Amino acid sequence: MPDSVLVPVGRVPAYFSTAFGRRPKVLELVREFVSDFHDGVVLGTRYPRRRSSPRGSELSMAAYELMENAMVYGGPDGESSFSIAIDPDPEDPANGYLVRIKTRNRADPYQQQTVCQRLHALSEAEDPLAYYVGLMAATARRPEGSGLGLARVRVEAGMDLSCVVDGDQLEVVAQMRIPHEPGGPG
Repeated sequence: MPDSVLVPVGRVPAYFSTAFGRRPKVLELVREFVSDFHDGVVLGTRYPRRRSSPRGSELSMAAYELMENAMVYGGPDGESSFSIAIDPDPEDPANGYLVRIKTRNRADPYQQQTVCQRLHALSEAEDPLAYYVGLMAATARRPEGSGLGLARVRVEAGMDLSCVVDGDQLEVVAQMRIPHEPGGPG
C-alpha cells in the first residue's frame, strides 16, 4: 500500500469503494487505507506510516471488523463489497462530517435475520458497553458467530449500525457524525 492516499486532502465529500473475495491480506490493506483516508480527507494531513489519528484508528478497526464479517459469512465465493464515504454532516455541514462505512455480501436468510437482530439489540441497548461486556461473557466459548465484532464497532468506534436486506444480499452500515477536528479543513 502506498504511503499516501490518492485523494485530495482536506476535501469533502470523499468516497472509496472496492470489491473483494476471500483474501485476508485485503483486510489489512483496507484497514491501513481507511485510517489514511480519514486523516487525509478530514485532517488534511498524513501520519507516519503505520500510525494514525485516534479517529482514524477507530474507523480502520470498524472497517476491518465489518469486512471480516462480510468475507467470512459472504457465501461460498466470499464476494463482498466495501465502501467508505465522508460527507458534510447533513444536519450541520458547517461544523462536522458524516462518515459512513458499508459492506455488502451474499447471505442466507438465517444469517440475514441473525445479523439484523443483533444490530437491533445493539441499537436498543440502554448501555452499549454493558451489552458488549455481557456478550463477551455469554459467547466466550463460542468458536464463531458471536457478534462481538459488531458490538466492538458500536462500542469502541462509537458508530451506529444498521442493516439492509435486498434479496440474498446483506448490507451492513456503520456511521457516525464527527465534528471538524483541529487541523482539519473547515
